Amino acid sequence: MIEHAELSALTVTDPVGLLTREFHARLLNFSPTGCLVETNSRVDVGTIGSLRFVIDGKEFADDVQVVRCQQIEGAGSLYHVGARFLWTAAASRNTLRRALERSNRPNTGTRSNRAI
Repeated sequence: MIEHAELSALTVTDPVGLLTREFHARLLNFSPTGCLVETNSRVDVGTIGSLRFVIDGKEFADDVQVVRCQQIEGAGSLYHVGARFLWTAAASRNTLRRALERSNRPNTGTRSNRAI
């Protein structure tokens, strides 16, 4: 069960400056290369950030780049944000890519194969 999610977006405003914003996010869909999240704030295409989810009490994170941001018509200030995973580090136990990969496997009833 996902308990908490956030996207920390980094925007370079000056060669020596960095701006960080945090958004609450809800995971809608994912693939091995990226994911679709819902946020209550617009995020500029090209933004690079860290996507963090707390799943069953464990934190998972990955660096992402926003490739699409679309306001949901009729839903007020909700946006669908498409992000691709950046391979800045190998997928490890605590990366979101690994957590999502495990949650997509069928549950065979054994402890090692249970979805998160």
